[in-house]
Amino acid sequence: MIQAVVFDLDGTLLDTIPDIAGSLNRALAACGLPTHPVRVCERFVGGGIREAVRKAAPENTPAEVLDQVLSAYLADYPNHCTDTTRCYPGVPRLLAGLEEAGMVLGVLSNKTEGPTRRIIETLLPGVPFRCVFGRVDGRPLKPDPAAAAPVLEALALPPSDIAYVGDSGTDMQFARAAGMLAAAAPWGYRSRSELVAMGAELTPDSPEGLLTLLLAAA
Repeated sequence: MIQAVVFDLDGTLLDTIPDIAGSLNRALAACGLPTHPVRVCERFVGGGIREAVRKAAPENTPAEVLDQVLSAYLADYPNHCTDTTRCYPGVPRLLAGLEEAGMVLGVLSNKTEGPTRRIIETLLPGVPFRCVFGRVDGRPLKPDPAAAAPVLEALALPPSDIAYVGDSGTDMQFARAAGMLAAAAPWGYRSRSELVAMGAELTPDSPEGLLTLLLAAA
């Protein structure tokens, strides 16, 4: 029986790509590398910002240049992470419906924890998330099931009582490996077919549809 729902952030609760792309392109340009259209940057996210930088940079870019891009991004993004980021339509109602049903809510992202918390506080200030976790040095990242450890401790629930909602194959792999119910967010940056292929167990069309499925699993 599902008692808690934990969400990815980028591409799941919010469309963060415009701000990510802005900072990433400024970092690439500062290091003399080509930039990308905003929506192309959707292909780069999901595995943490270091992986996004690797994908965004030209093939065979030297490691020291990748480190420079990463440093430039990390200096830029916290100052711009809420410029144009917005909730997906239906997400506020999804969260309110889960809260009304007594579900415990949380966030686990591969995004750096500082910006993750800032975005939540700015754009979802009234949502009673029990925990909000992002990337910090020394903590495993999804899809490593060990990334679930702080969530399980904060929620004090077994994985089988938790649904994890995400928009990427990384999220689906993580949820299955951690023993959580894998719920897709196909309104984000990946297609439903990709999410199903990566192990999604709940595949709604919309946040409203996900609410129905999650309540049925409670």
